[in-house]
Amino acid sequence: MAIAKKTATKKSASKKTASKTTTTKKATKKVTKKVVAKATTTKKSTEISVTGNKKIDTLRKEFNKQFPYLRLGLYYSYMRNEKTKTPLSGDKTLASVRRAESGGDISIAGNKKIKTLEKEFDTVFGLYAQVCYTDEDGDRYYTSGSNDEKTLAAFNAECEKNGCKKGVWK
Repeated sequence: MAIAKKTATKKSASKKTASKTTTTKKATKKVTKKVVAKATTTKKSTEISVTGNKKIDTLRKEFNKQFPYLRLGLYYSYMRNEKTKTPLSGDKTLASVRRAESGGDISIAGNKKIKTLEKEFDTVFGLYAQVCYTDEDGDRYYTSGSNDEKTLAAFNAECEKNGCKKGVWK
């Protein structure tokens, strides 16, 4: 009889081990799903949402955090043809400086072309926008020509490679 008991104990131990293995596999699947969900959430957070109630300084900081070698210059639309441009005051909201008939939102992501972003600011807010950078000597420039055809992420990487200043958003 002692032998029969040992066999029964071994079978019950095998069932417990099999049960633990199944539970571990299920737990692993759940963890994998959570990781995928977090990765998707992180990806969405790389977009900058631009609404009328956002302060200009907040937008500039967010833009420079996302693209550390670039700056976003915002001006009244009449300044487009002026030789010297005065940026909009950072303590104002976009709604307080946009054209009365304009409205809407903009989303800024790394795959957006510079010219598209600048045009969206004109269309949605009635503002003149320029993506800018500061070279290694501290000289400041607006993008133009072929640079306007590049995406924000690509131009940011190019500025990094060329030794442009980082974190200069004002």
